[in-house]
Amino acid sequence: MTQDEFIRLVGSSLFHVTLQTNLPGIEARGLLRPAEAARQAGFAPADVALRNDPETIVAHAGPMTLNHQRPLLAGADQAADFLSSGSLRDWALQLDERIFFWPRKMRQSYMDSLGDRVPLAVLEIDAAGLFDLHSGHLDMAPINSGAALRRPAKRGPWIYVPATATVEAFRANRFKRKLVKSRDAVAEVSLRCDITGSQISKLLIGREA
Repeated sequence: MTQDEFIRLVGSSLFHVTLQTNLPGIEARGLLRPAEAARQAGFAPADVALRNDPETIVAHAGPMTLNHQRPLLAGADQAADFLSSGSLRDWALQLDERIFFWPRKMRQSYMDSLGDRVPLAVLEIDAAGLFDLHSGHLDMAPINSGAALRRPAKRGPWIYVPATATVEAFRANRFKRKLVKSRDAVAEVSLRCDITGSQISKLLIGREA
């Protein structure tokens, strides 16, 4: 798809939610995937997967707190029903290889899922700029792929449709599998690489804390 088609699907801005304590590190090193932060701290990504509580580790540019994964752990007893392949740990590991962004309409529901009265910051990112920089590493999903609350939607690696695919490939992804009765809208955008500090400074439109 083109940049214009991507913007029509996701909007002109995307939002990344993080703990306020992570802001100095983001300014210094950019946005790291949790798995990469773990590797920089000398851990295997599996050591921090399926976090029941936030976990602070020290990456190259200082401490970084990884948020808990309780919205995913909520579905532990029914993982075999909503995962088309692999285990819940496998799913958590691939989540940690991504940085997640949300369209405006999903921002509050995601923040509510974090709970715990933890001070949060919301970074508003220029979607066109993100596409220009990293279209080959961007995926779209019609669900919050890291949450398994209530009646979790069916998912597997196929739930992520690359931004390099066509608009129809995304919109018909679940429809053609007979999982839904209508074509999908984007609920989540994820990035399979890190964003440097210099890139963040160019992409950042605003910040709420």
